[in-house]
Amino acid sequence: MNQIDFAVAFLLMISILTYTLLSVSNTLANDFNTFTAKRLEESASSLSKQLFKIQDNKSLISNFKKIKVSFNEMGGYPHVETLNITITPVEDKIHVYDNFLNEIQSTNLSNGNNITVSFSLSFSPNEIKYVNIFYDGVPTTNIAYTSNVTQTNITSIILSEEDVYVLSQQRCSNLKVLIYEQAKNNFGFSNNFNISECEYGTEMPLSANIIIKSIPLLIEKPDGTLYSKIVKLKVW
Repeated sequence: MNQIDFAVAFLLMISILTYTLLSVSNTLANDFNTFTAKRLEESASSLSKQLFKIQDNKSLISNFKKIKVSFNEMGGYPHVETLNITITPVEDKIHVYDNFLNEIQSTNLSNGNNITVSFSLSFSPNEIKYVNIFYDGVPTTNIAYTSNVTQTNITSIILSEEDVYVLSQQRCSNLKVLIYEQAKNNFGFSNNFNISECEYGTEMPLSANIIIKSIPLLIEKPDGTLYSKIVKLKVW
């Protein structure tokens, strides 16, 4: 009977020891995986900030300006009008959009430091419309509505000028000429990465811990116009 009790106790002790070792092993593995995932998340956040938040010679963004303007039809009848906004100063890439980022065709007339942006809008009676003028340049010293108010029956209010970050075609091109390992060294980055809209980075593995950062940005097309999209930064 004592031998049976000893055997049962021995088997019970082995079972407890095995369970304890497995539990400790699983805990250590989970802790390691959590630590690895946290380090990868921190790494992805750091690279995302370098690329899309800090404007320096390593980032992919340019600082554009946006002017929001409202127009109010006051004549009480439907009509199409050519409207003029004069901006001082402006350097380059002036485009006009509606609130949904659909481009409104415009022409730009330069006069010294002034550029007059001219575009046409159709109005219903008493309709209010908004446009956004984007451009690449320094802050303006003057923004003015220069259409003939009496002739157009339109009033205008310059609502704001603000800074906006735009994913730059030129900066993407500059990145693409770099060898991948050189780019990683420039960023001080040890993990692998891939940037969707710049089409840059190494090919992702079929199986890996991958952190995906989704960054909503305005993106510059080769012709200088803008569109909105979610840029994906993948890090592993």
